[in-house]
Amino acid sequence: MKKVVSISFLIVFLLANTELHEVLKVPLLFEHYLLHKQEDKNQSFVTFIYKHYVSVQDHFHLQNDHDGLPLKTKDCIKYNPGIVSFLLIPYARLQEAPYQLKQRIFFKKVFLSNLNQGNIWQPPQIS
Repeated sequence: MKKVVSISFLIVFLLANTELHEVLKVPLLFEHYLLHKQEDKNQSFVTFIYKHYVSVQDHFHLQNDHDGLPLKTKDCIKYNPGIVSFLLIPYARLQEAPYQLKQRIFFKKVFLSNLNQGNIWQPPQIS
């Protein structure tokens, strides 16, 4: 059940944030991955995505082979830099920030505003 829910959330997320014609290009992405997989048996899908969407290096395939891939057209250039980079960035270990207790100054005399004491805030009086 959890698998069905997570897959449906993934589909809803992809369809909400991606144009439909780009979603229809996903089979071309897998075909291109299989082409790379034939050349290098050890290449994972994450490495393939990194080379095609995150890395700025070009590899030896023709450019028109990449034009059919999702989010590779000029109108989708805004998506390219970080499309999958959140998966590939190693998490840094959080370090505890140094904390120093600051000394607070407490005043003995209470400061009251003069605004509440004036006649200006009183209701009108009939004389």
